[in-house]
Amino acid sequence: MPQTQNTAPARILPLREQHIPALLALFEQSVRRLGPEHYSPEQVEQWAQGARHPGLASQLREHHGWVMEQEGMPLGFVTLSDDGHLSLLYVSADHQRQGLGGMLLERALQAASQLGLHSLTTEASAFSLALFLRHGFEQAGLETVERGGVSFVRHRLYCRLPSQGQPLKYPPFPQSNE
Repeated sequence: MPQTQNTAPARILPLREQHIPALLALFEQSVRRLGPEHYSPEQVEQWAQGARHPGLASQLREHHGWVMEQEGMPLGFVTLSDDGHLSLLYVSADHQRQGLGGMLLERALQAASQLGLHSLTTEASAFSLALFLRHGFEQAGLETVERGGVSFVRHRLYCRLPSQGQPLKYPPFPQSNE
C-alpha cells in the first residue's frame, strides 16, 4: 500500500457509517478539482451537487463498500451492489495517479468473486474509463443521462468474472447488429 516517510501505510477497510460524511466531502472535492479536465463548468457543478443528494449517502450505506484510508483520513472508496453493479469509485484529488483507484477496484473484483458474482457492470466517466479498461472491463455502449437539466455522456462497461475474480474476455450477452 502507498506510504510516505513517517506515515502509516494506507489500508483498505470496510465502509462504515462513520466514514460517510468524509466520503461525501471527498466525492465533491474530487469532482470539483478533477472534473474540469473533461467536463464543462455546468456539468461539474451538477455532478458535484450529487454529494448533497440523499441517494448518494444511501448507496454508501446499502452497498458493499471499502474505504482506503491513511492515518484515519480517507483517500478513496468503492461500492458494489449485490447484483454486481459497481456504482462508485472515487479517489481524492490529492492522491491521483498513485494506483489507489486500481487497488480499490481490485478489492471490489475480489469481493465480487467471494459473493459468487459472475459479472460486474458500471458506468464510467471520461476520467475513469482508462482505469476500468486496464482492469478487464469492456465497453458495452454509451449513454446520456441528465442531472439538473445538464446532459452527461457515460461509458457503460461490463466485466465477466470466473470464480477466481479475474476478468474474462468475452461479453456477458449476445451482440446485436443494430
